[in-house]
Amino acid sequence: MTLSRRPSTAEQWQVYLAEYSADFLRVADVDRLHRLGDERLASGWLGFAGAGPDALAAVEERLGMTLPAGYRAFLEASDGWLEMGPFVWTMRTTADVGWLRDIEPELCDAGDEDDELMARALLVSADADACYWLLDPADVNDNGEWAAYVWASWYPGLGDRFDSFADLVVAERESFEALSAREGRAVEPAGAAELVDEGRRLALRGDAEGAAERFESAARKGSGTGQYLAVVMAAFLQPQVHHRIRNDVLAHPHVVEAVGAGRVRAELVPLFLQREPSAWAQQFVTEVLGETDGAPGQSEPSEFTTALEQARELARSGDTEAAWSVVAAALPRWHSDDPLCITPLMLLTDPVLRPLVTPQRATWIVTTPRTQGH
Repeated sequence: MTLSRRPSTAEQWQVYLAEYSADFLRVADVDRLHRLGDERLASGWLGFAGAGPDALAAVEERLGMTLPAGYRAFLEASDGWLEMGPFVWTMRTTADVGWLRDIEPELCDAGDEDDELMARALLVSADADACYWLLDPADVNDNGEWAAYVWASWYPGLGDRFDSFADLVVAERESFEALSAREGRAVEPAGAAELVDEGRRLALRGDAEGAAERFESAARKGSGTGQYLAVVMAAFLQPQVHHRIRNDVLAHPHVVEAVGAGRVRAELVPLFLQREPSAWAQQFVTEVLGETDGAPGQSEPSEFTTALEQARELARSGDTEAAWSVVAAALPRWHSDDPLCITPLMLLTDPVLRPLVTPQRATWIVTTPRTQGH
């Protein structure tokens, strides 16, 4: 089922949840699978028997209110759920769903606008990582669905508003898929290699935005190469790229494995340590990549190398504008037969040349076609 199709009836929820169960069990990490137990893994179903008419009538009588149709249909399909998202491990059932003010009264004490909402909200999640799923009975759309929110310890207040419980579930499923893919366990890996190839072609044509989008799409399909090249593009477009080098490359073994530890050390580590010059950063790199020096940096074409040497001499003599002019004139003729080299990354790390590359020039580098010499 396409994620844009929100389930609304019990039958649709059964199909949607069966697919979600299959996806989760196929890509979840070992720890989460272990918590489920052999019986649950064998069944392939993360839910329970659906709530019958008597259970639904009883919970609505207890709450003093008719449940929104979409959430009610979810309970009809499965009275509770396990592993609904990255941070929500169980959902409440007809036996224990209730008002937040009764279950977690300390969250409703401050009296500001958010807490007024929380004081009237229905709590539908159970075990979770410092977060709560809430439905607001005072915010009802034309279909009778209650708005949904996540309150979490890492938000300054309530998180994004969703039109319905189903919209929140779909968003959490998308989040689970994105996080799994970035760990190298993609739900839908097909087509990742083609996206990387297309991204490379666009990058060499100077379509930085299109290339970045293709690489990010490949990363969402679990491609370590796509994730790496997305960070290479970001190096020219995002001043705080060292966070992405740490979080999207060094912290993910499948990315390092896909492109090789030597390449990571030669190409992105110098930029990481340049932006994060601390003992902690060096120790982190060593823990991830080991003590070896790795492979040499990018092998540049001879014509481009000659231009860089000329630019270095000009820069050392203080004529930085002339130095940049030499680099700029040579850039369109840069090329590499290495499929993982999409731009002269060393311009950002070379100790003599990197001061020439302002943020505006960095953007210019990746938006300039680099195929004329190929």
